[in-house]
Amino acid sequence: MRHSFDVRGPLDLDLTLSCGQAFRWTQEEGAWRGVVGRAEVLVPRDGADGRLVIQATGDDPGARAWSNYFRLEEDPVIHLEGASELRALPGFEPLLGLRLLRQDAWETLASFICSAAANILKISRCVEGVASRFGETIPGSARSAFPPPAALARARESELRALGLGFRAPLLLATARRLDEEPLVWSELRRAPIAEARAALQSLPGVGAKIADCVLLFGLDRLDAYPVDRWIRRATMEMAGRRKASDRELDEWALRLGPGRGYLQQLLFHLRRTGGPLPRLAARTPASSAARTRTKMRSRA
Repeated sequence: MRHSFDVRGPLDLDLTLSCGQAFRWTQEEGAWRGVVGRAEVLVPRDGADGRLVIQATGDDPGARAWSNYFRLEEDPVIHLEGASELRALPGFEPLLGLRLLRQDAWETLASFICSAAANILKISRCVEGVASRFGETIPGSARSAFPPPAALARARESELRALGLGFRAPLLLATARRLDEEPLVWSELRRAPIAEARAALQSLPGVGAKIADCVLLFGLDRLDAYPVDRWIRRATMEMAGRRKASDRELDEWALRLGPGRGYLQQLLFHLRRTGGPLPRLAARTPASSAARTRTKMRSRA
C-alpha cells in the first residue's frame, strides 16, 4: 500500500529516524526502511513534490495511523511557544525537522530496557533480534513484528542472552511476565498525573526514572516528560549555568521550557551529543511564589 502526505512544517527523516527514539529503522540508498506494528515500511528520503511517501507491506494500519505516527498534523515550531529563547541557540532551529514519533508503548518500554548501557547500534540489534526470534513474521516481508508480552513471557533467559541482551535479559523477561499477568492500561497512563504514571512504570523490573520518562515521551505521547541522561544533564546544566544539580532540580528547571519540553529535550539531546554549543539562557524575573520555586535552581547558581 502506498500513501502520500502533505507535511506541516519541516521534516528531516534522517534526524527523526536516527536520533535514538526508535530502533527498527535502517537507512538504505535514498530511503529509510523500518517496522511499525505489523507492517514493514519504506520511506523515500525525497518524496514526490516535497510530500512524505510511505510504502507499507503487511498489515497496513491506514493513512490516519501513519499521519499520527509521524505527527504530520503538527508543525514542530509550536513547541517553541513556551521557550522562544531557544531559537537563539546556535544550530537549534534547523533541528525542528526532527519529529517526535508516536510509538507503541510496550515496544518502547522493551526497547529502552534493552538500551541500558548500550549505544544505538547495540540497542537496534537487540530489538531486531527479539522480534526475529519471538515475533510473528510480517506477510510479504522477511522481518517480524515486535512480540507482545505474552510471547516474551514464555522465553528463557538464556535465549535472550544469546540475542546479545546480557544483563538486560532477566529484566526484560521479568517485565514481560509481569505485564502478561498484570497488564498496564496504557490509556490511563496517558491521562494520569505525570508522577503517578512514572511511578507505575518504575514498579516494573529494570525501569528507573530515565526509562520511565522515555516510555512516557516516546510511547505515550507525554510531552510533559523530560528524560534525563548524561547528555541532557550536561545540556540543562550548561543552559542553567550550573556545575552540579539533582534530578529534582533539573526537572524543576525544565519547567521553563513549557508544555512541549519533552520534544525540546530530544533536540537538546541531539545538539549536545553532537557537540553543539549551549550558552546559558537568561534568567527570568519571578512573578510569583510558584515562579520562584521553578527558578530555584537558577538562583543558586
